[in-house]
Amino acid sequence: MRTATRILLAVLMLALVATGCSTSIDIPKTFCDVPVRSDSLSPLLPSEGEVRASKGELRDTICDLSVGGIQTLSIRIAKIDKQLPPEDWTNAMAEYTRGARRTTTFPSTAVIGGNGALITANCGSPSAYVLFDVYFTGEQVEDSEAGVKKLQRFLEDFVPNVTKKLGCTG
Repeated sequence: MRTATRILLAVLMLALVATGCSTSIDIPKTFCDVPVRSDSLSPLLPSEGEVRASKGELRDTICDLSVGGIQTLSIRIAKIDKQLPPEDWTNAMAEYTRGARRTTTFPSTAVIGGNGALITANCGSPSAYVLFDVYFTGEQVEDSEAGVKKLQRFLEDFVPNVTKKLGCTG
């Protein structure tokens, strides 16, 4: 009986020690003043370090996320009245790792790669489109189709929340 109790206590102490040594980070519930799902954002972030988000607005809105002092995600958001010219899409496909035109769950034109994206989401009003210029850097970038899907999953959560917040009608 005493041996069983000692073993149980040892296992419980081990569990407590293991839990206390966790280095997981706090995943923000919002980014750029809109809600984001933890399961869409966490795959983009390193497993440890202090998370800091910032947002600046001049002509465009720029939202940055850094972990452990290292820039991880940067998104420029701008309202535009015309679709981007074809050369911008061609340049984006060449610039991003595995960059290609992708179909999204929201009305848009999109080039998404493993390390960045260029998206014009249909807005209607107050502007025809909302431009998303996305840069993703750091150890979580994957040069694979799985990496592309990871970034696209985040964008399919994030972009509709931004267009909703902006009052887009289209």
